[in-house]
Amino acid sequence: MSDTERKILEVAKKEFLERGFQGTSMRRIAALAGVTTGALYGYFESKEKIFDSLVKTSYDAVMAAYKDAHEEFAALPYDTQVSGMGDITARCVEWCLEYIYDHLDEFRLILMCSEGTRYSNMVEEMMKVEEESTEEFIILMRKNGMEIPEIDPLLEHMITSGYFVSFFEIVRHSVPREEARVYVKNLQAFYKAGWERLFGMG
Repeated sequence: MSDTERKILEVAKKEFLERGFQGTSMRRIAALAGVTTGALYGYFESKEKIFDSLVKTSYDAVMAAYKDAHEEFAALPYDTQVSGMGDITARCVEWCLEYIYDHLDEFRLILMCSEGTRYSNMVEEMMKVEEESTEEFIILMRKNGMEIPEIDPLLEHMITSGYFVSFFEIVRHSVPREEARVYVKNLQAFYKAGWERLFGMG
C-alpha cells in the first residue's frame, strides 16, 4: 500500500467516525488527504470501497469465528451439547471481545457509522446465526426425549436481540477492556441461566 493510500484511509476513518458513512463525502476526503478528487477515485472507485478497506477484515474475522463456533457446537455428540450448553459460544464471545478491543475503531465504524453500507446489518446477521442454532438445538433435545416447552418465536427473537444489543453496548459506551470482560461474563451467565429456565433444565 502506498503512502497516499494510507493517508486516504487515515483521513477517511476519522471522517467516518465523526460524520458516519452517509455524512462523509469523497470530495472532503480528497481535500483532507491532499489529493484531487480524480486522484482519489484512482485509488478507490467509491466511498463504499474505502469503507470496505477499513472494516472488511475485522468484520469477516468476527463473523467467521461466530459461525464456526456454532458449527463446532452442532457437530458435538448430543450429551456433550447438553452438558456444555453455551460453553463453545461463550469461549467464542470472549475471543470476539478481545479481537474487537484489538480493532476498536473498526468496530466503532461498523456499529455506529455504517448506515448505508452492508456492514450495518452485522448484529442482525449474528442474531440470525444464534436463532437458527437455538432452533436446531431445541429440535435435537426433543428428538432425544427431552420435554422442552414451546417457546414463542417472538420471545426467542427478543431474548437474542437483547443479548447482542447488550454485548455491543461495550463498544457504543467505550467501556474499558477490563470492565467489558466482567460485563460480558455476567451477561453470559445471566442468559445461560435464562435459557436453561425456559428449556425446563434449571
